[in-house]
Amino acid sequence: IRTRTSLNEVIATYTMGEVSMELIVRLAANHPLRTVIVETGQRIGVPIGQWRNWILQMTTFLSNQNGTIIDSLALWKRNIDKKFEGLEECMICFSVIHSSNLALPKLTCKTCKKKFHSTCLYKWFNTSNQSTCPLCRSLF
Repeated sequence: IRTRTSLNEVIATYTMGEVSMELIVRLAANHPLRTVIVETGQRIGVPIGQWRNWILQMTTFLSNQNGTIIDSLALWKRNIDKKFEGLEECMICFSVIHSSNLALPKLTCKTCKKKFHSTCLYKWFNTSNQSTCPLCRSLF
């Protein structure tokens, strides 16, 4: 969490592996007479609709429920934790969020049930010249 007091901003960054998500909370100069503005800095691995719901939830919490900024950021963190809780990392790159295309592992081997990013599997198939699972070697 960083603050820019001259701009009345609080910037929160959530880092997971090599990627980060960012959120900006702006306070008006005449706060609390005007509502708090919550903006997206960087959104990774979360559908836009779900992200907007989180921002609306934070804005409502700050504006209508007398919540503190630190409590609203804790709410945001809990939402992200819950979103990625239990997600398996890709068994090729060992990341939940792919570093280049920011995708989640969605392709599952029917035999070993491990998940992979489509980009990682495509590269695996091309370099190994086989369409087999990198772990159990069964046909994909």
